[in-house]
Amino acid sequence: ANFSEQVVESFPSDMSTGIYYGWACVGNGDVHKMVLSIGWNPFYKNIKKSVETHIIHTFKDDFYGEILSIVILGYIRSEKNFSSLEALISAIQEDIEEAKRQLDLPEHLKLKDNFFHLPEGKTVNH
Repeated sequence: ANFSEQVVESFPSDMSTGIYYGWACVGNGDVHKMVLSIGWNPFYKNIKKSVETHIIHTFKDDFYGEILSIVILGYIRSEKNFSSLEALISAIQEDIEEAKRQLDLPEHLKLKDNFFHLPEGKTVNH
């Protein structure tokens, strides 16, 4: 799930490019583990900075147009280029496994729902 240019531009400018992990929620759905890439994706030679979220969950349907909420909890590695698509895919798989390990830690599990679900009667301004 890619964030729009407007959302990308709202990220702190001094935030390091690279791979992060945290929690993600689509609409008012369940909270899932996620890996987040912030940067220029040198393998694809992007000229615009992007923020791409990989939710570690298989959805039954597309969720285009839904609100994607995320909480970033940690940093995995810096952004880098790869010599082949296979090397990039391998690194992504390693990032996903590292995110799963980190997010299973008690200090991260306890944060899973805190940021997404408000007490009854409260609303979020969009």
